[in-house]
Amino acid sequence: MFREDVLRGLRDEYEDDGRIFPAYGSYCFASVPGTIRSVFDAGGRRSLPDDVFTGVDTDAERVVAVVVDGYGLDSWRRDREAVPFLDRLTERGTVTPLTSCFPSETAAAMTTFETGDLPCEHGRVGWNVYEPETDRTFLAFTGEVKSGDEEGAVADEAFDGVDYHYEDLAAAGIDCHKLEPFEVAIPGVTERVYDGLDGLGERLADVTTRSDAPAYVHAYLDHVDRVSHHEGTESDAFRETVATVCGELSAFVDGLDDEVARETLLLVTADHGHVNTDPERNVDLSGRERLMEALRRHADGTPIRMSGSPRNVHLHLRDGAVPEVREALSDLDVTAFTRDEALDRGLFGDREPSDRFRRRCGDLVVTHRDLGTWFGDVEADELDLVGMHGGLHPEEMLVPFAAVRADRLR
Repeated sequence: MFREDVLRGLRDEYEDDGRIFPAYGSYCFASVPGTIRSVFDAGGRRSLPDDVFTGVDTDAERVVAVVVDGYGLDSWRRDREAVPFLDRLTERGTVTPLTSCFPSETAAAMTTFETGDLPCEHGRVGWNVYEPETDRTFLAFTGEVKSGDEEGAVADEAFDGVDYHYEDLAAAGIDCHKLEPFEVAIPGVTERVYDGLDGLGERLADVTTRSDAPAYVHAYLDHVDRVSHHEGTESDAFRETVATVCGELSAFVDGLDDEVARETLLLVTADHGHVNTDPERNVDLSGRERLMEALRRHADGTPIRMSGSPRNVHLHLRDGAVPEVREALSDLDVTAFTRDEALDRGLFGDREPSDRFRRRCGDLVVTHRDLGTWFGDVEADELDLVGMHGGLHPEEMLVPFAAVRADRLR
């Protein structure tokens, strides 16, 4: 069952001039971690509305949550009839539309997914983060310093305020496992690294079967996201990747023995979708003299640029420069929020923001309606990407949340 009623409600309540704002407190990806915890009666700060489980038995010994990075709701609806696994999942389970959080990108959303904290709390405001206290920009997930002090080092502050929820789950007696294409070393969860899609379904089935109930298994798949960036969501490569991913998920279901399948609740969702931009028209901000002059500088005199992402640009500006920068961007179809405007709107979450967030959020947060905007003088390749995300376009902000008992998919 596909919840068309929820989709209509989200558009009615959270859409403004073609932009979808996060539905914190309602149907939002940020509430998925609390929902998973609620299945185990293991606390959690906020859950999705109960009707996301309409017709689905949640009295389960195991929960398997698959996040297909970058697979937005529009693509799901378009691909459903052509991909048997998606069709079965929609017909035999319940698929509920959600909004992503803001920014609609992996660093913010997946940190929320694995902590239960909102972006305004954990402070990962984008793929790239600027920390004024240390005067450097770094990659949110790895801490690799990209500009400012100690370029190339690892910024320890990248991990400040990121408290994963696996230890809490483990303390509640839940056996936690994680399957992903890279190693992170997170306490409270047994991590397994996979290389490529081939055989992933069988491995996920093996991890699930070997887990000790009650068990939580999280699988993160980044393949759709990667192909979307380079080829877009209308490409043959995209469709082939989706078909392969779904084939592996089907193999996962088939690989469970009957008893484990009956007691497993399968959740399939995405952290964000993609908007297809035009690399010929994506905007190089480094060519805008008034903007560049208004940027704050690192101690070495270079402008602070790499904060956020091409669909979620955080501009750290010299004092009093906000009005002139807004004027300098007035020829572009962008929405620009001051830090206070973003907080008043609840853009990054509807909870009290941390001091860390306040420091890291730009003086202006800029998102284009449907193009990328970035600094081509330092990262020109970013402007060559087709699929992008991080902003408020419906195609990047709306995601699916599917729930079904695994045995129902056979």
